Amino acid sequence: MGHFFTGADIRRLAREEDCRYLLLAPDDRITSEAVDVARSLGVRIHREGDLSDGQSLPPLISKHTRSRSPVTLVKADSVHLKPFALDVGRPEMDIRLADVITGAHGSPMAAGFMTWKKGSFPWSLDYDEIDFVIDGQLEIRMGSQVVIGNPGDVIHIPRGCDIFFGSPSFARVFYVTFPANWETQ
Repeated sequence: MGHFFTGADIRRLAREEDCRYLLLAPDDRITSEAVDVARSLGVRIHREGDLSDGQSLPPLISKHTRSRSPVTLVKADSVHLKPFALDVGRPEMDIRLADVITGAHGSPMAAGFMTWKKGSFPWSLDYDEIDFVIDGQLEIRMGSQVVIGNPGDVIHIPRGCDIFFGSPSFARVFYVTFPANWETQ
């Protein structure tokens, strides 16, 4: 079921959100008073998929997006995996990591790449993590549950889990953590 917009809604959007364009979904409803209020406040109303007036929507720019950090691009050739700084007692696994997005980028999430050879190590997560398996196999063990991710698979590990990260061969993963400062959680 869609939203129902009144004149009061349009006034609030214009005042609090600095709204100048309102895109209605096909099942949204709007009162005739709201249409009049929008016209008087300079708020353009469009219905999704209807460009009958020959105009397209402007770029989505608001005071909220202008004040945020700029978009960050990490070029693949700039990613250099380094030995994992924390000792997990398994040097033969050759665990390597590169954080590519951190809180220093103004992000509430962190992201990076991690690789390791055959084996497993215990880990406690005081943060949420999502892993995308790029290559090899990622094995997550939590109690009697074993999840094996293959290339293209995505695994979510909730905050508060005590697990074993591992691989029966090798693993190369892209991870996203929340919050960004996962190391200090």
